[in-house]
Amino acid sequence: MDLQPNVAASVYLATTFLCIAIALAIPYQFFQILRYTRRQKNPQLIDLPTVSREKITPETSNDYSMSTAFNVAVPEVKKIRWGLMVIAHKIWNYGIFVFGFGDQSVGEIAIFLAYIVLNLTFVHISFQSGESINTDFADRTAYLALANSAFVFPLATRNSVFLTLLGVPFERVIKYHRWVGRMIFFMIAFHGASHIQDQYKSTNSVYDTLFGDKKYFNGFLAFMSLVVIMLTSHSVVRRFAFEVFYWSHFIFIFFVIFGILHTEWFTSFVLFGIILYIIDRFVRAFLSFRARKVISIDAIQTGVTRVVFESNFFYEAGQYVFVSFPNLGSPLLSFLRWHPVSLSSAPSASDGSDQATFHLKCAGGFTKSLYERAQNLNVSLKLKVDGPYGKTSIDFMEYQTVLLVGGGIGITPIISLLRDLVDRQITGFPLVTQSIYFVWVIPDLDSYAWFSSEFAELRNRASASLAATKYLLDIKIFLTKSETTPSSIFFKGRPDFEHLLHKIKDFHGSGDIAVGACGPTPMIREIRKAAVNRSDAMGLIKVHTETFEL
Repeated sequence: MDLQPNVAASVYLATTFLCIAIALAIPYQFFQILRYTRRQKNPQLIDLPTVSREKITPETSNDYSMSTAFNVAVPEVKKIRWGLMVIAHKIWNYGIFVFGFGDQSVGEIAIFLAYIVLNLTFVHISFQSGESINTDFADRTAYLALANSAFVFPLATRNSVFLTLLGVPFERVIKYHRWVGRMIFFMIAFHGASHIQDQYKSTNSVYDTLFGDKKYFNGFLAFMSLVVIMLTSHSVVRRFAFEVFYWSHFIFIFFVIFGILHTEWFTSFVLFGIILYIIDRFVRAFLSFRARKVISIDAIQTGVTRVVFESNFFYEAGQYVFVSFPNLGSPLLSFLRWHPVSLSSAPSASDGSDQATFHLKCAGGFTKSLYERAQNLNVSLKLKVDGPYGKTSIDFMEYQTVLLVGGGIGITPIISLLRDLVDRQITGFPLVTQSIYFVWVIPDLDSYAWFSSEFAELRNRASASLAATKYLLDIKIFLTKSETTPSSIFFKGRPDFEHLLHKIKDFHGSGDIAVGACGPTPMIREIRKAAVNRSDAMGLIKVHTETFEL
């Protein structure tokens, strides 16, 4: 097919993106098969000390190390990673604050820069013999915006074969959706500004420039649709006015309509992505159509609501769902309101019941209404569930040592991972994870009530079933605004994560460590920094964090 240079650039750019996706999907699927095969084998567990631990005194509260508590010798340490691998790991995961983007790792910044360079490269390739750069620069940017538009819709779907093959869940791929959306916006902005300038020179009229030609008028309306989407997609709007962001995003329908009217090439690029998006909407509507039974709803002190509902669907630890309560508020608004919540229950619960649990902290609006209804003992609520979604970037069952950290209500996906790992240890599931460290940072003992019953049950089951095994469970709860520590699992102040990781490495010797964390941004930043600093040739520290900037 003989294409003019501008169209050829967009076709080749879209093809390049597709090839990159295929190149990433093939090794991912291959390693998934290897992981499944490896999991069928019982791992060889090392001998761990079984002496009971005592509470560390306030004078040595920062020395919360297993080796000190057990009074055992430091294990033999050997190098298991090449020096270049350690350096690459440290550089790739080093965090940098980027204005307008928040905390980003060097790896994420590198991917973003490579994406920009790839677009700029195709902007300047002429595809014509004897020319080094295409003279029609303004039109080239418009066609490359179309190439990016082919991927912006698949990157916004929750149920897509495109994402399944890549192994990247919706909540992590959404940042790439934002990157592509911004690239589309700026390329079309340059394209439109150039043509407006040229038209104004010939017409000398703003009205005729924008509205005198039907083609340009449709292009102008398409761009204005993007302007609204960009303004309402800012992180401030997403965080404090989520529904404004959510509903304004549907203006993309006008972007598609006016884009099709503006150029015949629009449909060719976006049709497949739109089909995937429509399929995703139908799948979500079908799976969430049936209301689920709410088994119990409790208003726990300090404004947290615990909901136990009938699940009868498969989910993994650390996943989340979108929930809607049709009879909470007006029927129309409740039907349209969907809110993401982390599942705090474990899929491997040994009681065999088809139940799932989530906890929501009262923060106004929907969560406040739910908490007030939960205080009514005669409450009767309907629940609809869309999901589950999400996938941890680390397979915790492949690591001998695991550190799980929750900050405040951010404990919800973390305690799900904890309960799942302990349940699998108790039931004899063949997993590598042998030592689990759990840290929860909360203001005071009132906050501990959120999960006090879950911790009591977990500790009782673990102490009764794991006492004679080679498994280790160490729970530490830090109280930032309390002067009392009622038992040996409580500590005053905030944890020093770098010191904690140092002590864990000292106790276990060589081996990689998996860290899962969910909580306030400063805490996540500190954990990532500590993991980078403490990674060495004796073992890397790999971190998975949970965020919900949807």
